[in-house]
Amino acid sequence: MRYLEVHEDGSLAEMTELELSSEKVLILVDEEDKKMWLWKGSSCPIRKKFIGSRALSDLRKKEYGFAYVPQSCDQGDETAEFVTMLQKISKTDLVSDTVMNRAQKIIDRQSRINVFEESQEDIPSTTATVSTSIPDEDVQLKDRPAQVPSSELPSHVAKMGAPGNRPMPSILSALESESIEIKSAEETLAPTETAEVVTSTSETAVATEAVKKDNVLEKSFTVLRDLGAPKGFYRDLVIIGNKVYTETYTGGFEELDEPPEGIFFSSSHVPRMICENGLVRAIEFLKPEEGAELSEEDEAIAQDIEDLLGMFEIEVG
Repeated sequence: MRYLEVHEDGSLAEMTELELSSEKVLILVDEEDKKMWLWKGSSCPIRKKFIGSRALSDLRKKEYGFAYVPQSCDQGDETAEFVTMLQKISKTDLVSDTVMNRAQKIIDRQSRINVFEESQEDIPSTTATVSTSIPDEDVQLKDRPAQVPSSELPSHVAKMGAPGNRPMPSILSALESESIEIKSAEETLAPTETAEVVTSTSETAVATEAVKKDNVLEKSFTVLRDLGAPKGFYRDLVIIGNKVYTETYTGGFEELDEPPEGIFFSSSHVPRMICENGLVRAIEFLKPEEGAELSEEDEAIAQDIEDLLGMFEIEVG
């Protein structure tokens, strides 16, 4: 394992021992499993997090190559794969009990739904009643699918999907399948009761989804405000999800009316895509002032679109 701390100027400092501090942005390289982690402390400014992302991309390109899979996580929201890596180096005391418990649930769930390792004894009989009670918090558990070396995959499978990933059910789809309860005709609810249950469940799901979308939207706005526009540019349009926004004079974001049908080109705008923790936060259309060029500070956090394209052009196996 290799541990590096990212400084404000994008330089890297080697660490002999792994220490997770809220003010730090770290890069961890697992040379055995060919993974690279970007860990971001909770007290770090947004710009430093993106500087770390740029530093990881440069390190991967210059020293390790695209065979190494990059991943990122924030302090307090570490993924199950990150926790598995900490277990391997006996450093699980660096994360909170809440993170450990959440990650362990995901790890246990993945081991049960792994389509390559599942035995016949694990497959429930269709004649039996399958009733699994899943707490609401479990529904939100999610993580990247388990990964295996391409040498362990069939040749036709190794070419599918993201680098090194097994084609397997997602965690949420597996949770949904496990929550299905098969009942006999005598146990089936009366039609009116069924309708009430379905209506109640549907309303709850809609409300939960609305809250989730609002949280994602607000997080995206926060990232945009903290980053600001590059020097010499201003935001003309911002696309978040399937909505179009414009920036107000007060620094807020106002949703525009439903866009008209059509195909739109622009030779006078500079697009900027902002990605964080596996999500596309926003796509901005920046209007440059005459002679505008990226400042050194903005250059430090910007990455070449070729790096993004390179992620999807890797042949595995």
